[in-house]
Amino acid sequence: MSLDFDVFVAQPKPVPSAVPGFEEAVGPATWPPSTSTLIGDDEGTLLVDCLITVREGRELAEWVRAHDREPDHVYITHPHADHFLALSEILEAFPRARPVALADSVPAMREQISPGYLRVWGGFFPGELTGSPVAPGPLAGTTIPVGAATATVIPVGTTDTGHSSVVHVPALSLVVSGDVAYNRTHMWLAGSTPGTRADWARALDTVAALEADTLIAGHRHPAAPDDDARRQIDESRRYLADFETALADSSTPGELIDRMTAAHPDLANPYTLWVAAHDLLGARG
Repeated sequence: MSLDFDVFVAQPKPVPSAVPGFEEAVGPATWPPSTSTLIGDDEGTLLVDCLITVREGRELAEWVRAHDREPDHVYITHPHADHFLALSEILEAFPRARPVALADSVPAMREQISPGYLRVWGGFFPGELTGSPVAPGPLAGTTIPVGAATATVIPVGTTDTGHSSVVHVPALSLVVSGDVAYNRTHMWLAGSTPGTRADWARALDTVAALEADTLIAGHRHPAAPDDDARRQIDESRRYLADFETALADSSTPGELIDRMTAAHPDLANPYTLWVAAHDLLGARG
């Protein structure tokens, strides 16, 4: 069988709301829909990112088995635990798989599974997370064999966190972007600064230069029309630019939320926007 790929999509998950008025105005708070991507052929397989809860990890493992494949490598794109806390379930199912990440990102991933961070993540998902978290080891170099093909790991710097990367598979004209591009989903901008937002825009330029046809975003609206790379990069650029303008023009969280909702009315997970607005403007009212 020739090289191909498939995408597992985890639906939005309920989380406790920490934002005043959100549930009354919008409804239950949720974690955004997330993806994991399986790439391979009869000679080898790569799994990119592996979600967060124990249940998601087990469902992902069963999905991989249904493809009659066993991952040789599991690559983690960036140091956010919602993309790798379920790694322990994947390794239990596929003990020969080698979990890897860019060497520079591994210390931040280890920090994500420290007791303090796990208490934070456990507050979002009480009773749903592994008690035996695992961090990936450092990847030697920037390439991963995928059967008869090669995946190239490209560091892109800061996006919604530092040490972000994407996986480029030229043989498929495919990029698996982690959190670099979002697909019809509000982008995580809590804690951002003008500098980090500019860094994120440059990261999108790096991905655009790959000229891939298909991009799998780490967070994808269940009703997104497609995985077209150019559309997603353009829309993510526009979201960052609109957020910068709306933030400059707003003095309260509500003003920022209203401006961004008017500009982007149909995106998944508005809770993400509300968190950013209250984080960046909450002290002003």
